[in-house]
Amino acid sequence: MSYGKRPYNKLTPIPFYQVEIDDKFWSKRQKINREVSIYHQLKMLEKDHHIDNFRVAAAIKKGVHLGEFYFDSDLYKWLEAASYILHTHDHKELSKQVNIIIKLIEKSQMKDGYINTFYSTKFSQKRFTNLNYMHELYCAGHLIQAAVAHYEATHSKTILNVAVKFANLIVRMFLRRKGDFVPGHEEIELALFELFRMTEDRKYLELAKEFIDNRGINKNLKWKILSQYLNMVSTLNKAKKINSKFKKEQLEVEINKRNDFDEIENFYADLNLIENIKFIYSNLNGTFQQLNIPVREVLEPVGHAVRAMYLYCAMADLYSESGEELILKVLKRIWIKIVKAKMYITGGIGSIKGIEGFEKDFKLKFNKSYSETCAAVGNLMWNWRMLQITANCKYADLIEILLYNAFLVGQSLDGKRYFYINPLIAINKENRKEWFLCACCPPNFIRTIMSMGKYIYSISERGVWIHQYIGSKGNLIVDEYKVKIIQESEFPWNGGVKLKIESIKNQKFSIFLRIPNWCDETKLRINGEKFQNMISAGRYLEILRNWKDGDNIELNFSMKPKLIESDSRIKSNRNRGVISYGPLIYCLEQIDNEHIDIFNLIIPKHQEFKVRYEPNLLDGVNTIEGTTLTDETFTSIPYYAWNNRGINKMQVWNKCI
Repeated sequence: MSYGKRPYNKLTPIPFYQVEIDDKFWSKRQKINREVSIYHQLKMLEKDHHIDNFRVAAAIKKGVHLGEFYFDSDLYKWLEAASYILHTHDHKELSKQVNIIIKLIEKSQMKDGYINTFYSTKFSQKRFTNLNYMHELYCAGHLIQAAVAHYEATHSKTILNVAVKFANLIVRMFLRRKGDFVPGHEEIELALFELFRMTEDRKYLELAKEFIDNRGINKNLKWKILSQYLNMVSTLNKAKKINSKFKKEQLEVEINKRNDFDEIENFYADLNLIENIKFIYSNLNGTFQQLNIPVREVLEPVGHAVRAMYLYCAMADLYSESGEELILKVLKRIWIKIVKAKMYITGGIGSIKGIEGFEKDFKLKFNKSYSETCAAVGNLMWNWRMLQITANCKYADLIEILLYNAFLVGQSLDGKRYFYINPLIAINKENRKEWFLCACCPPNFIRTIMSMGKYIYSISERGVWIHQYIGSKGNLIVDEYKVKIIQESEFPWNGGVKLKIESIKNQKFSIFLRIPNWCDETKLRINGEKFQNMISAGRYLEILRNWKDGDNIELNFSMKPKLIESDSRIKSNRNRGVISYGPLIYCLEQIDNEHIDIFNLIIPKHQEFKVRYEPNLLDGVNTIEGTTLTDETFTSIPYYAWNNRGINKMQVWNKCI
């Protein structure tokens, strides 16, 4: 990820590697991912043939590509995450494993630069013949992003040269070519923007723009989609026949034992009639892949949520380089539509299972939440870009909600199990899994949490912007002089924050402090003196002064439990409410409330909830206690922490009166 100032952005982000996170809450999560999750994921990638596919493609091992056609992308995301770890920590064993993977990728590259183990081992003659469904460019995008991350971490160009060679092949294939060449799953665009920012070679920028501009212009879209879909079915059937000749008995036993090879088929088999109709219709009309109308005419988000998020990221990147106001206007309109009518209280998006995507306005049934973890990651990525472009506090507020809720719930506390889908109600069958056949979420989670330092600070010509209150040391440059911001935070259990400025020179600049939109009262002291000016929630508070070494700021954001009533336009949620505490959304788990049925209790709206810190519960959490209409006591826990004590009943939206 290139972090330099973009020509049309108001802010310049501070790279994660210039921010040392030292936080009571997040440091534990990063440590688990750094020491446990990254190796556990590598083990699962090996077990499910992701790595073996490269051995086969490199002619190191006899066999065929096994698994799904997009398997390469999961290894690339793992490599990106590992590179982030190596950028900030000296891990010799991880470095060794990374080098092994890089050599395999390098050896699997074809002479003209092409890399895709599914096609190169089975259907080399069919390369780039099905951009809509077969994920070649999606995989290529993740390779490029991993290569950029590895180069920035190690300064080794081995994998970067591989990625550049492949990117140059893609440029030769598609740049300024007649036709509506469009990736079916957006991702390559983000990678091309990164490559442009690293190399300053405009051909990558031009191709990214073409891929964006080509969306929605095909007048014969239905026939093309149908043709490409049938092509995919035919290709996958042929692949199955090839695989059946080569599968080893040991591999079959392992796969059948986990019963994951039926995972995707079971997903579609479980769709009801309405969901099947929506899946077919959204594919044929182009909304599933955001191909229905040109991007500058978009009025609302449609289709697959992850694809949509990646598209909006690409459009934001395009604005950052071009300054095209219409693009920014469209993005702002989409954002409002999502937040007001298509997003769950946790920040999760996607309420149609069949397309893993957007439903009509206010169709947010609490028992139909899909909220894929990757969609939360995409939403974080998009809002981070919008924040740098606009410096508007609302994007930082949403990033905070996403981090603590829709994103964090995606991984278990031990770092070994994951949610793909994140429900808001569980009926004793929902459970995190160690791995998935469609394993996009686990490596997406880890690459995000290991680079989350980038979400904390930005700079501008006016000064320093503090977006997230996460204990850290931020190394910044203000007016060509080094400034260190040392932050201590009690989030999310308490609203106390301390900031200390270390500077070699007294400087006059502004510090912009985000005042969270959930906060009713903020207290602020500078060097012990009470700040007298009015402080408004949901905005940045600008403090302009001559800052000197040792200056400090003390903040206290009032945190108290609230019962948030649902929007009445969401019919299924009427007369229901959710408990929140600062940035956290809470839920009830049956294990904490054995004496009552959590699905039938009723919570009186007007009551004083009790907050209690439980250091030995779920790695340490604030529980919130209240009383039901029948004077029984209930206990709620943070939503992100549910399903860490076995399969259980759970509910976010509770009946209230």
